[in-house]
Amino acid sequence: MSGKTVLFLCLLQILETISSLGTKTSLALNCFQPQKAGICSLRFVKVLEKDVIDSATQATSDKVIHIEQSQLEYIPEVLFNRFPQMETFQAIGVGLNKFSADAFAKSPKLKHLDVSVNSISILPQDVFGTCQHLELINMAQNRLHLFNGIELIGCNKLRQLNVSSNQLIFINWDPLNDLRHLEQIDLSNNLISSVTVPRHVKRIVARNNHIHKLTTDSNSFIFLLEHLDASRNRLSNIDVLARFGKMTYINLSYNRLLNVDFALFKNMPSLVELNLAHNNIFVVTTSDVKLVALESVDLSNNELTRLSEADCKGFSQARKLLLNNNYLVKLEVMKGASNFPRLQSISLNGNDWACPDMEAMLTELGAKKVTVKPTDEACGTYQVKKRGLCCRDLSTSFDELVLLESQKLSEMRQVDQSRAVSASTVKPTSVTRQKQVPVTANKESVSRYSEEMHNLSNSLRETMSRLVIIEAELKASKSEKVILKDSLDRAQIELKALNEKLARCKSTVNQRTGQTVLID
Repeated sequence: MSGKTVLFLCLLQILETISSLGTKTSLALNCFQPQKAGICSLRFVKVLEKDVIDSATQATSDKVIHIEQSQLEYIPEVLFNRFPQMETFQAIGVGLNKFSADAFAKSPKLKHLDVSVNSISILPQDVFGTCQHLELINMAQNRLHLFNGIELIGCNKLRQLNVSSNQLIFINWDPLNDLRHLEQIDLSNNLISSVTVPRHVKRIVARNNHIHKLTTDSNSFIFLLEHLDASRNRLSNIDVLARFGKMTYINLSYNRLLNVDFALFKNMPSLVELNLAHNNIFVVTTSDVKLVALESVDLSNNELTRLSEADCKGFSQARKLLLNNNYLVKLEVMKGASNFPRLQSISLNGNDWACPDMEAMLTELGAKKVTVKPTDEACGTYQVKKRGLCCRDLSTSFDELVLLESQKLSEMRQVDQSRAVSASTVKPTSVTRQKQVPVTANKESVSRYSEEMHNLSNSLRETMSRLVIIEAELKASKSEKVILKDSLDRAQIELKALNEKLARCKSTVNQRTGQTVLID
């Protein structure tokens, strides 16, 4: 092989190597004019994943960098060399699909990072560098599946984290628990199944996930959580809420709750709004009464049937109460609505009120000048609208049924009579027989419907009798519960007295029988 051939092959290999590495190109990062002091808007920047960008550039002192109307599949190193004083970086909807291992390591002064509406699926471990000044991270509407949290180790000044509308199925909460300044977390619209509330976080938005479990750090006793939105999830147990004493807002609508004990909220003096709508709640209790001055309580669209005065204790201080679209037949309102001393407005439509009970309730609420929202919906079968709400009026419904049947009988008589007239015109020889037929038919029809009405009346009376018996049994069970409670209290007092007496006693051994004897 000649020397020229060897030289040619060497040159060819060098060219192939250069081609495989990519051709370095310069990237113009000129701010869009007019430019405000310290703020640089970059437009029409195009960086593809295959591009190799020359990192050499002249540094500027701009601190706020916005990338707009651009295509930026990755962030080239030249951008950090161009803006070494960068404190805010915003690249929304520019097609970012990856970060390098230490993408922001060369921006030690970075405070605000917004890379939302992109296609980032993985976060390298050291992506944020030392991040000692980082305060806000917005990565909403990307394609993240996992968030390990170790990317944030060292970000001790981080206040807000937004990872909403990704595809997250897992978040490692342990590193977040160590960030003392982290106040807000938004992880809504993901696929997360459990949330562990960090002790320093004040606001969590976790709506529209698959959350079935809320937990806390069992070794912590002070939590700063104030705002929780866990709506549209799969929660069936919320006992953990008793640990959060600083709550002001709770939204647990569209979950799977079956019952709620308002004693959970007794240590939340600042709680203003509680939303429990669109669950399957059929029982509301207050096992430990400590009144909370709530502004708004939403129990609408559940399965409540009766609410006694004791049941309402936990939310009796509310100013606004939503009870619409349940199955309520009874809401106990005392004279002058004294058991709702702060109530200003209430929603009661879409229930199964009995008219007498409803009118009595509305009278007491009206005496306190409570605003009752009227319904715009049509009333159901056997319901009438009174004072703006639908209710069941058994007597009215029965009368309407009788009237309907009477109308049917009248129509049948008219039909029979018209048939008789037409028959007499066509066949005069059989007048006597044709006249007798409708009379017999009418008598049979009247007899049949009279019997049906009699049976229906008896059925209604039996139903009312059973209702009276059931109410009597309920009252008896309540009185029996009171008696049992009094007996239990007396037994506890006697047991306490015996324990005190036992503590004062001394023991000795009977020499004859060998038994231990107590001496007072």
